[in-house]
Amino acid sequence: MSIWTADEAPAPLDQRARDRRFAALLLVGLTAVFISSVLFNPSEVQMDGQYFTVCVFKRLTGMPCPGCGLTHSFCALGRGDLKAGFAFNLLGPPLFVCAALLWLRSAFFIFGWGGPVGVLDRLAAWLKPVKLFLLAFLVFGVARIFYLLIDSPSLLTQSTLFKLMAGFLK
Repeated sequence: MSIWTADEAPAPLDQRARDRRFAALLLVGLTAVFISSVLFNPSEVQMDGQYFTVCVFKRLTGMPCPGCGLTHSFCALGRGDLKAGFAFNLLGPPLFVCAALLWLRSAFFIFGWGGPVGVLDRLAAWLKPVKLFLLAFLVFGVARIFYLLIDSPSLLTQSTLFKLMAGFLK
């Protein structure tokens, strides 16, 4: 039994109000990401190309996951360094551009500018960015690991997981 009577029940939000709320949330969240990209200075990259990471996969295996380097890439892009953005993660700059387009779409939607929203929606329907990025991250992640295994096979033998497994086999 509901605690609301028919007269006191709150009116459910209509779809337009929910969409506006979601667009506002995206706008605020992405604004925070972009401001952080400009202000945040992640750890410096060492001469051997290594840098501090909180990635559990990389800490265990010594190999980068498909998302490794995205924070550094976004921060480089926030400072206008496109070359470093690609160097940290090849998918960082395209993801940054998609985030910027999503930010614009959210702003256009909130201000009621239907024309640009429609154009961006048609572009998203044509490109299917979520599927495209999932496939790109899968291919990029596997290719990067294979490249590193061929180029530096010692990375795997120096990993925490390898040392742990070797300890169990002794």
